[in-house]
Amino acid sequence: MKGLRPPWPALLVNFLVGIPAMVPLYSLWWLSARRWGGSAVDRSSTIVEVCGADCDRTGLATWTATASGLLVVLLLVVTDVLVPLHRDRPLSPWLKAMPVVIVPFLVFQAVSSAL
Repeated sequence: MKGLRPPWPALLVNFLVGIPAMVPLYSLWWLSARRWGGSAVDRSSTIVEVCGADCDRTGLATWTATASGLLVVLLLVVTDVLVPLHRDRPLSPWLKAMPVVIVPFLVFQAVSSAL
């Protein structure tokens, strides 16, 4: 069991990557709630009826989600693939810990909905 390493470094790094990952996740959540959600989407209506006064901010939210999402994906590739390969460590603990990235966003949503 000498070669077996604990998963804590991978879990901690992916949790920390989840903090900046909150930006694209929140932007996508905002877009889904404001622009794509609601009963007005089910019937034929204009875009102003669907999202109201928030229509002017959907472009900014889309740009924020895209740009920050690409940066988070790049950060995940570096931390979960390139660094372990460079240090001759196995990829499996890092790739298995990748779902931890969403935990800070889920905690934020749970806390904000409870308040």
